[in-house]
Amino acid sequence: MNYLLTRDGRDLEVSVEPDGQGFRVTLEGRTHHVDAATGETMRARIDTRPVEGWVSRRADTLEVELRGRVYRFRVRDPRAPKLTRRKSQEDASRGELHAAMPGLVVQVLAHEGEEVEAGHPVVVVEAMKMQNALVAPLKGRVISIPVTPGTAVESGQLLLAIAPEES
Repeated sequence: MNYLLTRDGRDLEVSVEPDGQGFRVTLEGRTHHVDAATGETMRARIDTRPVEGWVSRRADTLEVELRGRVYRFRVRDPRAPKLTRRKSQEDASRGELHAAMPGLVVQVLAHEGEEVEAGHPVVVVEAMKMQNALVAPLKGRVISIPVTPGTAVESGQLLLAIAPEES
């Protein structure tokens, strides 16, 4: 998966691919193997060198503190800087809820045929070690849930469809 990381006002292209128990990360033309364990602190090996730091996430900003320096990253998909907002508005008006990024479905809080209110949590997805409750985009009846707990989803994958309430 390719990402664009914004750090200190500068955009960096990053490729992250699974590699054994870790990941192969390519940043500015250099490839590194990263194995990591997270908890209160992050312990990782980058190209076999041990690194310890702290990672926190606030909204769309990821802060990484290493060796006394704080690095702030804003992660976004390079394919959709302007299209994301328009696409999500179009999806919402059609009653569709799509995954914003790759992740794992942890819970499905609604069932087919159920009436849901706009803003009501319907699916919980874990991405980047964070669980996010996704909400119904409009009021209506759930007509399709093509995912179940444990389903790995890709960015843009349909999670749930709602038939709008008729006026």
